Amino acid sequence: MMRYLILMTLSVFSFNALAQNDLFEAANKAFQEGDYMEAIELYDSISKLGFESPELYYNLANAHYENGALALAILNYERALIFSPKDEEILHNLRLAEQKRVDRFEAMPPNLFKAFRLGLVRLFSSDQWAYLSIAFLLLAIAGLGFYLFSSFGRIGFISLIGGVLLFGFCLAMAYSHSHYLEEHPRLIIMSDSAYVKSGPGQEAEDLFILHAGTKVEQVDLFETWVKIRLIDGKIGWLPADDLLKIR
Repeated sequence: MMRYLILMTLSVFSFNALAQNDLFEAANKAFQEGDYMEAIELYDSISKLGFESPELYYNLANAHYENGALALAILNYERALIFSPKDEEILHNLRLAEQKRVDRFEAMPPNLFKAFRLGLVRLFSSDQWAYLSIAFLLLAIAGLGFYLFSSFGRIGFISLIGGVLLFGFCLAMAYSHSHYLEEHPRLIIMSDSAYVKSGPGQEAEDLFILHAGTKVEQVDLFETWVKIRLIDGKIGWLPADDLLKIR
């Protein structure tokens, strides 16, 4: 019975993988033929199956860009970067899309220590930091084996200590990256014109207007309103319906 269940599970996984691959190829073909709406629907159907990858979000972003949906293009380029933060093609296309935004802001001078820490945390995605921690844990285990059971005790000891330290460091970075995204979620403005308010309510004073594709950071929530912060330090409130979370 257990063997049967295992075979059934493997069959389901194989079927899902084949289905996703077929959908991805069909979506790519639609994109190449210039049928961007069909490509978008197919890429979205893959995402709804629970599959995520930088390639999927990158291609989806390209389809939205070609279809004229700037905010959705930027949203999906940003999602692709979560999985592959240093990918030059994704970064290049994101910059091209951002150049078409209406809004332009100058970033506040960063706190050097905070900027260094955030740069280190964002060097890899949380998953990549986790994979690195596993690799260093395996190095530590191998070092322990060399230390206990071979004539290379010194090398084994160094590998053990180094592996343990780097395992702890990478695990901490994985947690920090995940925690930062949870505490400071980034969002994209979806509305063509979004009036930023002084408080959480339509009766509050209008402070300024933001436009589709602008990236903001969530500071607080109150019912259906989101308190946001821009890179230049401005803050205000927007209806949650005007925003979509990157992650």
